[in-house]
Amino acid sequence: MHVKNSLCAREMHVKISCKPDHNNVIMVSIKLILDKRKVKSDGSYPIYFQICHNRKTTTRSTKIYLNEKDWDDSKKLILKSHPLYKTLNAKLIKDLADLQSQLMLADDTEIQAYLKPVIQVIEPVEIKKTVYQFAKELIAQLKDDNKIGNAWVYESTVNVLKTFHPTDDLYFETIDYQFLTQYNSFLVKRDIKHNTVYLYLRTIRIFYNKAVKLKLVDKGLYPFDDYKLRPEKTKKRAVETEILRTIKNAELLINTPAWDNRNYFILSFYLIGISVVDLCLLTKENIKGGRILYKRRKTGKWYDIKLHTEAEEILNHYKGRSKYLLPIADDKARTEEQLIRGIKYKTKIINKYLSRIIKDLKIDQKVTTYTARHSWATIAKKAGFSIEIIAEALGHEYGNRTTAVYLDNFDQSVIDEANQKVINLIQ
Repeated sequence: MHVKNSLCAREMHVKISCKPDHNNVIMVSIKLILDKRKVKSDGSYPIYFQICHNRKTTTRSTKIYLNEKDWDDSKKLILKSHPLYKTLNAKLIKDLADLQSQLMLADDTEIQAYLKPVIQVIEPVEIKKTVYQFAKELIAQLKDDNKIGNAWVYESTVNVLKTFHPTDDLYFETIDYQFLTQYNSFLVKRDIKHNTVYLYLRTIRIFYNKAVKLKLVDKGLYPFDDYKLRPEKTKKRAVETEILRTIKNAELLINTPAWDNRNYFILSFYLIGISVVDLCLLTKENIKGGRILYKRRKTGKWYDIKLHTEAEEILNHYKGRSKYLLPIADDKARTEEQLIRGIKYKTKIINKYLSRIIKDLKIDQKVTTYTARHSWATIAKKAGFSIEIIAEALGHEYGNRTTAVYLDNFDQSVIDEANQKVINLIQ
């Protein structure tokens, strides 16, 4: 038996002389090909072993798919541009050696049988998803689930990450302690605020956690056990009762933008600091028995708030102007994303007018839509209500499981009375 073997680390192409039949030397050629006739949806092609004998050719799958840019056709090797090039090249070398051994010991009849087409279902090797590919899928799912706010946070995180690692070949295995440290320094040098940096890194951690659960990356590589994330304590957003009273009683021309946006802000306060997005999306279906019932978009938690006279007066002023209780959200938005994007823009408008109002009132404090919720909690606390009642009103969990059970049993009238007292304090 004679073997002519050109297999080496630089090239994978084999010609072998197999078991002779009737004193004839059986020549078989084996080489690797990237079959560009068969393309997957992601633009990759399958790699096959091409086996030639007596002008007959067959192929055997390597179960590996590649993009053309990652393949050296002259040397029949996977290039370093592929993150798993070492592992995959080692697999090809081993499989080629195994195939060579089989054919070296075969006679002509066995080779002929081997060259017959084999009907089999071949499961391709799943090429690992990049961080960007994985994030894109998460974003699409969030949008399908109408979780537009989270989708925007994910998109923003990806966009900023691409300024640090612009090429598409970012894999979860690349994200280690050193990568996170360097990325953090990169963001800080761009004068990005600490809590914004925290948000971006926390979102990357969310990506990584989901990838671990889906077995896309080895849990043993998890870098966030060593790299700790800590937000910076933010300044208090609450304002004193007197300031809210001044804003509420400020003399503004009726039916002007300033007057309307002040109303929206005060109504948010009356409804225990309801968020702008939830406030904008309230419809008459949310009013039942003199109460506002709604599910908070951010947390999915249901709220049941008594519609006190002060809040009802504001809502009555805008009755019939929109399919919503307030004429803020776009009635004609065709998609959920358009709707939420419009509300986000209107929130900026509310904040702009609040800024103008407090400037005219010579109030030396920042007031935004967030102020309503924080101020309600602060005023309620100063009015003598317990942390448990305030937490229940805001929809927060407080204390241990025993406390949580106790809170579940609060009579709703306790919350109603607390809210009415807080409202009265700014009249």
